[in-house]
Amino acid sequence: MTRLLAIDTTGDFCSLALKDGDSVYESHQSMPRQHARQILPLLEQLFAESGWARTSLDAVVYGRGPGSFTGIRIAAGIAQGIALGADCGVIPVSTLQTLAMEASHSNPEIKTLWVALDARMRELYVARYQVDQQFPWLQGNEALLKPDQLPDAPDDETLATTHLVGNGWQTEYGFSDAWTRFVTRQPPLLMLPRAMWGAELALALLKQDASVKVSPEHALPVYLRDKVTWDNKPKVGE
Repeated sequence: MTRLLAIDTTGDFCSLALKDGDSVYESHQSMPRQHARQILPLLEQLFAESGWARTSLDAVVYGRGPGSFTGIRIAAGIAQGIALGADCGVIPVSTLQTLAMEASHSNPEIKTLWVALDARMRELYVARYQVDQQFPWLQGNEALLKPDQLPDAPDDETLATTHLVGNGWQTEYGFSDAWTRFVTRQPPLLMLPRAMWGAELALALLKQDASVKVSPEHALPVYLRDKVTWDNKPKVGE
């Protein structure tokens, strides 16, 4: 068994989970702009409910982004502090892949997932995943895009096995006609990152490569917005 604390504050939800095998304790509450003030009391409540000591943790999982700049920093900082106190490692997980992990378990027929989160400023955080045995494998790279920079929309033949995930598909920023038709025919799964699924993702990643667990000083955020523009950024889905 691996005892995990998972934290995600990259969006409007302050999402926390304690997981050890089938035992899960969760707090998942919408509290925009209140994460910094509320996260420590919520953590205390969660540990009290579970009866677990912080020193019993094997790792702290945190949503490393992309997402809210402030929220990412809060998650990374809290994860680092708790991991140092517990003398354990940290496991950074992508917020986009966390959404893909949850979605891949919602329907066994899903083969391809396009995940998009609203990045504000008329832009989206986007990634494409191929699902194999309910695990989402990243295709290409995560990217920050305007809707008109998206690759070609999936064709109708893949409609049954291709799903859209995230609140980015609900924005009115101006998708191409092909993407608008696809979104209309395949309504998105409107999820936001949930710590419980971050923990599930972390466990799956650990099975593949133990080096995903790193020392607390490597609890770093991933913003995407501080990268270069699309002329030099990696392609999505290739």
